[in-house]
Amino acid sequence: MGNKYYEIFDDLIGAHMRNLIIYEYNSEQKKHIYHPYRHDYKKDAEELLASYMRKYIYFYAYSEKEVIDSFEFGLLSDLEAAACFALQHRLPKRYGPSNGLYSELLLDLLITLFRGDVNKLATRAIYRQMTDNQEIKGFDGLHIVTSNTENELWLGQAKMGDISYCLRSITTDLEQKTNMLYTSKQLYFIADKEKSAVDKALELLKKINNVSMKAEMLKLSEEEKAQLLNEFFEKEEIKIVFPCLIAYSSSDIYEVEEKIDENINNELAKLIDRFDDKFDALLDVEYQILILFIPIRDLEMLRKRMVEI
Repeated sequence: MGNKYYEIFDDLIGAHMRNLIIYEYNSEQKKHIYHPYRHDYKKDAEELLASYMRKYIYFYAYSEKEVIDSFEFGLLSDLEAAACFALQHRLPKRYGPSNGLYSELLLDLLITLFRGDVNKLATRAIYRQMTDNQEIKGFDGLHIVTSNTENELWLGQAKMGDISYCLRSITTDLEQKTNMLYTSKQLYFIADKEKSAVDKALELLKKINNVSMKAEMLKLSEEEKAQLLNEFFEKEEIKIVFPCLIAYSSSDIYEVEEKIDENINNELAKLIDRFDDKFDALLDVEYQILILFIPIRDLEMLRKRMVEI
C-alpha cells in the first residue's frame, strides 16, 4: 500500500515540486539533525508553493487508504476540487494569519516529499477532544515508521510566521512537549481511536492502546502511565522523533541569487547556536530532534494564495 500511495503522490504533486523546493542535508551530533530548505529564486515561487500546498490538502486530511480509494474511483483528477471537499468535510474551520493549517500541512508535505516511507495518522483533523469537542490539541503531526529495521514514532510541531515568533514557540514546545508525560497523554488518546492507518502502523497503535488499558485497570497516576509507556518503548525498541518545522518570513535571504546558499548556511549556524543545548536528556528512550527550516521570501503572498481556494 505504501508504494501505491507514494506513486499517486509523486505523480500528482511530488515530481512537479522537487525543483521548487531545494533540499539540503546537515547533520549535527547524534541526537539532532537540521534540514534546511529553500524555495526557488523565481519571483512566482511563493505562488507555486501555495498552489502545491493547496493540491496537497486532500492528502493531508485523509489517510493513505482513503487517498488510494479516491484515486482509483477517479476522484483526484481535480485536486483543487478535492481540496475544497476536504476543507468542507474533514478539516476544522480555522481563519486568519494564525491558521495552523498552513504550517501543519507544510510539515506533512515536506515529510512526504523527502522521507516517503512514513505512515501518516490522519487524526488531528477528524478527532475531537472529550473536554470541549474541539479539534485535538497537542502535536501538529503524527506519523509512524515501521519496517524490518526501523520502528519510530514521529511527533511533529510546526510554526509559521515571523522569525521571533517561530523561534520562541518552537523553544517552548521543546521545553513543554518533548517529555514522556506529554507524549503518553497524546498517544493514549490517539491509539484508542485511530482506525485508518496502514496495517503495520495499526499494529503498533493497538499495542500502545493495550498499555493504556492496562494502566487504567491498575488505576495508575498520569506519571505512572507515562512510565509504563516508557518501559514499553524500551522493550519494543521504539525511537521517538520530534520533527520541528520553522517556516518564517525572510526576504533578505533571496535578494541575491548567488548568495542564497551562503545565507541559508548562516541561518543554520544561528539555529545551531540557539537550539543545540536544548536537545540533550529530553527522554530516557531513544529519540531524535529534526529541525526543518525554510525561509520564505513573501509569507503573506503564500497565505493569500493558500486561501484562494
